[in-house]
Amino acid sequence: MVGPKPNRMCKSKSAIATTASTTAAAASTPRNHRSPRSTATSSYPAAYSYSTSSSSAASLAALRDSLPELPLLFTFHDLAAATANFSSKHRLLPAAPSSSNSFRCSLRGHPAAVFRRPLRRDAREVTARLAVLGHCHHAAIARLLGAAASPDRTTLFLAYELVPDAAPLSALLRNPKNPSFTPLATWHSRLQLAADVCDALYYVHLQADTIHNRLSASSVLVCGDGPLPRAKIAHFGAADLAGELPVEQKDDTEESRGSSGGHRRSSSRGRRIEGTRGYMAPELVSGGPPSRRSDVFALGVVLLELVSGQEPVRYEMVNRGTGEYERTSLIETAEAAAAEGGGEGMRRWVDRRLRDSFPVDAAESLTALALRCVAKDPLARPDMSWVAAKVSKLFLEAQEWAAKFRVPTDISISIAPR
Repeated sequence: MVGPKPNRMCKSKSAIATTASTTAAAASTPRNHRSPRSTATSSYPAAYSYSTSSSSAASLAALRDSLPELPLLFTFHDLAAATANFSSKHRLLPAAPSSSNSFRCSLRGHPAAVFRRPLRRDAREVTARLAVLGHCHHAAIARLLGAAASPDRTTLFLAYELVPDAAPLSALLRNPKNPSFTPLATWHSRLQLAADVCDALYYVHLQADTIHNRLSASSVLVCGDGPLPRAKIAHFGAADLAGELPVEQKDDTEESRGSSGGHRRSSSRGRRIEGTRGYMAPELVSGGPPSRRSDVFALGVVLLELVSGQEPVRYEMVNRGTGEYERTSLIETAEAAAAEGGGEGMRRWVDRRLRDSFPVDAAESLTALALRCVAKDPLARPDMSWVAAKVSKLFLEAQEWAAKFRVPTDISISIAPR
């Protein structure tokens, strides 16, 4: 959908069921949860296929047997042993508090990040959902390795690939130790990340057929050692597996406003809506269920962050004597910049660390798109097929713009205050 096409592989529920029934009819021995492989005939000449068929079959069998069985339904003992009983030495962030819910370890040869969440569904249902979600793979999504429930069945532990040399987008945009610096100092690099995140969420909604419900700048991992950074979204499937989503999902065209539409609540266990301040859609704040449209709202906030570098909500003290704080909303400042028109308001609002090196019309287009995503009315927000296509176009235009106005790296630029 965007830039260089990432690999996408996900079997739908019906495809998995059809494959399972066909396999059962072909053999009486049980099969493991492996992605079905193509049975198409070879395009090589028949003589070549005949002479190499036995050796190729043996090689493929050996390769298949060497592949890890993913996703795995781990035991609680597996994860406790791998993290030294969830000790502080294994915290994903060394400076994290003792109540940290994230750990790093190695699971059966895979560097992994383990997260724990309250389990709000029958633990027996996790196995079935894990088998479906585990067949979903995308280059812009941190891969789900497996899961385990605590002995008392109140906590779910989720294991994901540990993305090497990755940092949260929030940390790269806002480093408190050096707020004037960001490695994301070009318009092209930010559009690459926007394209990756949109492509990933498009896949979550339309290929994996689920809801993310945890999208934020902290859950976007920036990685890669190429000329442009790449993004992976973390926590894929976590809300689904932990039981944070409603039992049934209706088509987005049937979703209605507020807490009454879009999805039906689970009646088996009480469900508490959780989220990150600044990324929660109004209907979630008022107690409504998560939906694809609430995901789109969170995406819109992330896009505004990429343009401005600002956090979703910030508080500044205006009176030390009274302790009075002023609240500033990123959505409100974006709306004000867009309403000013003429390009000057947008120039002042866009992240200054881009040093005026960006196409103003593209910044206005991306901001307008993001503001559609954060519309108060869920039905006014676009779906991901539309958003991903628009951002893909903006990314391609950013590539052309960067090639045309590329600045030599050995030139130092000083920008006067605007």
